[in-house]
Amino acid sequence: MVEATESVPAPTRQGGGRTSDKTMATTLIGTHGLEHIYAHSFPVLVTAIYESMALDPIQAGVMSAVRQLTGGLTSVGSGFFVDIFRYRSGQVLGISMGLIGLGYLMVALSPTYTILLAALVVASAGSALWHPPALGLLARRFPSQRGLYISLHRSMGNVGDLAGPLIAGALLGVVSWRWIMGGGTPVLLLLGVIVLILLWNVGGPKPGPINLVSNLKSQMISLRESFRGTGMWSIFIVSAVRGMGDRSYIFFLPFYLRQELGMGFFMVSVHVSLVAAPGIVSGPIFGALSDRIGRKLIIAFLMLIAVVLSITTIIAGGGLLMTLSIGLFGLFHSSVNSLTQAAAIDVAEGRGLDATFMGLMWGSNAAFSAAAAGVLGILINHYNDDWGIAFYSAAILFFLGFLTTLAMPNSKSTNSQPT
Repeated sequence: MVEATESVPAPTRQGGGRTSDKTMATTLIGTHGLEHIYAHSFPVLVTAIYESMALDPIQAGVMSAVRQLTGGLTSVGSGFFVDIFRYRSGQVLGISMGLIGLGYLMVALSPTYTILLAALVVASAGSALWHPPALGLLARRFPSQRGLYISLHRSMGNVGDLAGPLIAGALLGVVSWRWIMGGGTPVLLLLGVIVLILLWNVGGPKPGPINLVSNLKSQMISLRESFRGTGMWSIFIVSAVRGMGDRSYIFFLPFYLRQELGMGFFMVSVHVSLVAAPGIVSGPIFGALSDRIGRKLIIAFLMLIAVVLSITTIIAGGGLLMTLSIGLFGLFHSSVNSLTQAAAIDVAEGRGLDATFMGLMWGSNAAFSAAAAGVLGILINHYNDDWGIAFYSAAILFFLGFLTTLAMPNSKSTNSQPT
């Protein structure tokens, strides 16, 4: 048998050198917002990349697919190992920030489209490393307010999603996209150091050594049991379909505004920010409500709203109704992922698979989202750059997600003690 030099953490008590709940939550939620300022500038910057490199819709779709697939594979792998080596969570989070900064610096320096795709692999892997340990920690430390804290994490990401496109749109009128992409690297490297310092002991003390192979087998058995007769499959399907719909809407929205409606970069950035801004407030409200009444009804409602708003966005043809539709879409869109993540942890309560399930869910979403982006890129290219196809596709996907939601268990947070 292969012996691991690392070890598996057993449940620990509050204290014992472990980072406090307050420090952990503040650092995770705050840093997530700062990271999103940088990461979510990409949907605006990609329109400048599209034009400067003379790309076509298929190549635009491939960029999105590469980001999603890389993120998905990284999330799945990291989720398993973060649960095994939980006391290393702080180091994983610090490395995540550093990889994001390095990856986007490589994007800025890329001379060709192929090298740019390789650079996106590094940046996307860094982003994906963040979510399994971060969401797993929040879900585990705050079991009675799981929906609220996961939604707060997402809500602060929305703050970054709001600021990032506006900053990028304003700067594109002054400097090249390459300077913008590379300019944030020092900030992200500094964030990585801060996270390492504040969260070094966030996973608790190092326990005794354990057999790695044996532990992986135990994890797989627990994982398989979590899917048996629990409704977990329906939660994953809802999350994946929602991810496909979101990717269809959000990634192709800037191209529709820029290429079909002829908007300037700054106005594109304003509309992209509208997708994020309302969720800053609505996300925690939906999360807290789901802790009380359950996740299912709220998710079903949000799915139906998304169907309507996807259609009104495209039929509005660029007027005030379109802007209103985008803003309302932002009010509801980010809550579903937070609620499905909380629902998965509800069902798997007490199995020690918090980061594993976060990684699997992000990986599943990423794989399906990548497929959606690739297929839509081909369809849009085939139909003479008809970007509206993306919005009708999103509406269909959201409706399918609504139907699947009806099979979900109506889980909610528990009053169990943090582990």
